[in-house]
Amino acid sequence: MIRSSRLLFAVTAALLAGPASVSAQTVLVRVIDDDGGRPMVGAVASLMNPAGQLVTNTLTDERGRALFTEIPLGTYTVRAEMIGKSTAETDAFEITENSTVSRDLMLESSAIILEGIEVAADAGRCQVRPGGEGLLVAAVWEEARKALSAASITDQVGAYRYELMSYDRQLDRQSGTVLSEEQRRQEGYMTTPFESRPAEDLIENGFVQRDGRDFLYYAPDASVLLSDAFLDTHCFKMVASRNEEGLVGLGFEPTGDEKSVPDIQGTMWLHPETAELQWLEYQYAYLEAEMTSELVGGRVDFEKMPNGTWIVPEWWIRMPIMENQTGFDRRVRSYIAQYHQTGGLVLEVREAGGRSLGQRAETGGIEGIVRDSLGVPKRGVRIGVVGSNQEVYSNAEGAYSITGLTAGRYQVRFIDAQLEDMGYIPNPVERDVIRGEMAFLEFFTPSMGDVLLEACEGVERERGSVLLAGSVIDRRDRPVANAQVQITWEGYSAAGGGNLERIRDLTESTSGFSTVTNQSGFFKFCGVPAGRRLTLQANVENARSDEVGLTIPGGQTGRMTVLTINAR
Repeated sequence: MIRSSRLLFAVTAALLAGPASVSAQTVLVRVIDDDGGRPMVGAVASLMNPAGQLVTNTLTDERGRALFTEIPLGTYTVRAEMIGKSTAETDAFEITENSTVSRDLMLESSAIILEGIEVAADAGRCQVRPGGEGLLVAAVWEEARKALSAASITDQVGAYRYELMSYDRQLDRQSGTVLSEEQRRQEGYMTTPFESRPAEDLIENGFVQRDGRDFLYYAPDASVLLSDAFLDTHCFKMVASRNEEGLVGLGFEPTGDEKSVPDIQGTMWLHPETAELQWLEYQYAYLEAEMTSELVGGRVDFEKMPNGTWIVPEWWIRMPIMENQTGFDRRVRSYIAQYHQTGGLVLEVREAGGRSLGQRAETGGIEGIVRDSLGVPKRGVRIGVVGSNQEVYSNAEGAYSITGLTAGRYQVRFIDAQLEDMGYIPNPVERDVIRGEMAFLEFFTPSMGDVLLEACEGVERERGSVLLAGSVIDRRDRPVANAQVQITWEGYSAAGGGNLERIRDLTESTSGFSTVTNQSGFFKFCGVPAGRRLTLQANVENARSDEVGLTIPGGQTGRMTVLTINAR
């Protein structure tokens, strides 16, 4: 029994809302840089009440401006912050009826330098709501928080038209190879490429929730990571870098030793020079024991756009597919049979006016050259990815290219039409695809002699004998499995697969030397007489092929042939 897993990532489309009406009470803030007074694009401007609580926030435009409208009467301040800059805040001001308040804020470069940070083995104490001057974990969290705030605001505005590609794939449990993949494309104005659940619901009911016999897996979006519910139940600590880019890691994990519902733990990775958040990776904690694996989790990428907004250009989540098995003690146990990975890529982002903000480097591919057994480029070989309906053919130079693949490990199949007609298809070759890159794969198609020798590898045969193999198909060129193939030649009619020259192997009741085709319709005879007239015939369910006669010279390795069943 397979327990299916459904997903958090519900891609939803929403029409872009029109501009809000401007009330009489208005606050206009201009945010500039301390270096020459340049406007700060994409700074987070927040309207705060006297208790220091957030009323509303927005991102500054290309002129560094942030506009707040329909402000209730009262006392406020405006706070501005941006990655790599110190936070600035206005003095308190009064909003009276029909008033308009204008303020300027200057952001100075902050002293935080992440480049060259070395994290001790214990990485220090895990802190809930890290804070305090000079504390590294607090400083790193502050930069991550700024990016998350900008991403959350961008999400709430819903100002972009996204072209998305989402996918569902089945992965091999051990190698992670893609066994099958389905892709879908969608385009339209959206508040977010994917949506999570409210933070309070995830903390109370878990990041993995049961829905009948299924499980729903949820990932955190920016709003969840910024929420009081999440910050009160998770602590943060520095994590040693494990990647070539030397990124700075801010790890998080649930507080407390016992949890009644599944939670998440993971790492936010920041660029050491710009302090910008690059991506978040996470795993699920407190799952049922048989579902627990370090591969069960996901990743959410973050990207700053030219106008200062932040988007999620790519995300994925990997869930276990469970099956049951009965042990020798007759106890039924569940185990992970495969993994189900689902995710999405933003292919292009457009503003409301249609202006493109650039193609995303989101997909990769596989390219290479196909050669024959002598190294000569081979034309017309069919190349495809196992589990996908995408296929290409090698050109006159033997070159091929498969594009539009998401990152992962794939099985690539090379099919030579001539060998395929004989019932032979080589085993697929595995290759890893990296986002934004083309992997190179060179393939040499085997000769017919190589195929025969491979098919009969390890089988003892008489000296001077030759090999015979092929396939059985029906009138619609479909392979016929479990067909009996019989071979006879002048002076001999042998049974079984033994030494054909030994008279004791002959019986009056045998109808010939025979074998049975496999599921691909393939058959083989390892060691038949050279230079003699051979007769082949196949039959299945009272249907037969025509008799095929052939002679294989002694100087050859062997021959391949096709038998066609006349009717079934």
